[in-house]
Amino acid sequence: MSVNFKPIARRDPRDSTAIPKHYALVVSSGITDIDQLSTLVSDGSTVTQADVYAVIIRLVKTIQGELSQGRTVRLGKLGSFSLGVNSEGADTPEEVTPSLIKRTKIRYRPSIELNNMLKTLRFTKKSE
Repeated sequence: MSVNFKPIARRDPRDSTAIPKHYALVVSSGITDIDQLSTLVSDGSTVTQADVYAVIIRLVKTIQGELSQGRTVRLGKLGSFSLGVNSEGADTPEEVTPSLIKRTKIRYRPSIELNNMLKTLRFTKKSE
């Protein structure tokens, strides 16, 4: 199995007069939603699809709770989730306050196993 891609032209945002260059863009071959995911996991185990679904839903709620307490959540071969912020700068440490935080984000870091999977991907150019 391979991952489809297509060429796409993009301009250099630093030089609007430059000729666009073409880059590879991954083309999604579909979406796997939580229902399909729970079915796929269930088919490969002795656990029912309903049980898998319930565990996934509870896992999301638990991750939310742990992140909201400032904890990093490590899920072994899946990877880890943690919080990150963007803030305005201040001249001294004393001037750094919560009001300077402008954006909060959830950071996901894949595990070594998931990153290693990237090394084995094959790509196919999608014909138009």
